[in-house]
Amino acid sequence: MSMRDAWGIPEFRRLLIGNGVNMMGSSIFIIGMSWTVAQIGGPKAFGLIWTSYFLGHLPLLLYGGMVVDRMPRRTVALMADLSQGVLVTLGIIALLAGFDEIKTLLVVTFLTGGATAFSIPAIGALVPDLVDEELLPQANALRGVAMTTAWMLGPLIGGFTVGLWGIEVCLLIDVVTFFFSGVILWTISEIPVVRDEESGGLQEEVVEAWAFVKTQPWLFAGILMFMIWHIGDSAIEIGVPFIVENKGLGANEYGLFGAVGALGAMVGSILGGIRPIPKEIRGKVFYIFIGGIAWCMLMWAMPIPFWAILVFVLIEGVLGGTLGVIWRTTMSDSVDQHLRGRVNSLDAIGSLIFIPFAPILGGAMIEATNVLTTYSIAVAFMVLTTTAGLIVPSFRRFERIATERFPITADQNPSH
Repeated sequence: MSMRDAWGIPEFRRLLIGNGVNMMGSSIFIIGMSWTVAQIGGPKAFGLIWTSYFLGHLPLLLYGGMVVDRMPRRTVALMADLSQGVLVTLGIIALLAGFDEIKTLLVVTFLTGGATAFSIPAIGALVPDLVDEELLPQANALRGVAMTTAWMLGPLIGGFTVGLWGIEVCLLIDVVTFFFSGVILWTISEIPVVRDEESGGLQEEVVEAWAFVKTQPWLFAGILMFMIWHIGDSAIEIGVPFIVENKGLGANEYGLFGAVGALGAMVGSILGGIRPIPKEIRGKVFYIFIGGIAWCMLMWAMPIPFWAILVFVLIEGVLGGTLGVIWRTTMSDSVDQHLRGRVNSLDAIGSLIFIPFAPILGGAMIEATNVLTTYSIAVAFMVLTTTAGLIVPSFRRFERIATERFPITADQNPSH
């Protein structure tokens, strides 16, 4: 099986194109918003923007996952895209009317964060609905290529656009990409979710998904460890525009920073599709690469030339792209179809639950100390936390475990 075989599936190909354009628009918005707020309000305001996003995102993730496990995933993703397009349009109108930029962006970010609580689990659950299991590594690699292409082009376009025309044009491009993605999703078939029993309420739905998570050590440990990992990661992201600014550089270089990381992730995704990591060593490779990512991030804050920083950004991207394929493939081939939306939501909640506080903390630490000190503390927590993934055998065994309540069915082979 090759990535060409996965690309040959028409509806999956359309999903990649539409979602890729969508993410490019989102990355243009992120770069434009980040640079605008960082320049106007400094580290604390920049951290507050990201806190706003996650406060809108996290409370709805469980409900979003439940909706995704009840309704056709294509329909949920379509409605989320159209909603975000309308919300960002209202943000443009508010900015043109003279409303305060930071306050307006706070509201837009909060509301769009809520909408992504539906679109993220929907897209993640739709991929294995469209692709057979034997092609999932290649399909997830192609999805990684589409995502990283968007993240590579988006920052370049966003940095140039916000520097030349301002945040309003960044938002306008974002609106166009949301509606383009919606049109593409409209052409994809509605695939019903197959459920074995009558649906319960929210509590019963969540309890069932959490019961499954607890039966899979690799999944439970991954969620737990990344609760802490992402505290450090989000603090590190807050420091990036100030690393660029401290070197006397501007919005274009900030966009280049994001583009180089995306280029590396694209390379990593391609490698993960050409040479899929066997199940028996997926976990070991995953956690080794995570440690490498943390050390690369620490190098960003070192007093070295900007081109040298970009080299470490590229390496971090390659490692991240490869481990992204590993994780998405394991989630796709090891979780029952009717559970995928909720399990993806639980995974996201566990990974992101502390992030609303981390950007504010990161911004305050940078202002109180400096970027290098903040990065050193963050990386120490990240490395220590994920070391457990290498030490405990069951944590690094990325394979579905059969239990009486959740037996392995025909669409989840225990190994390949």
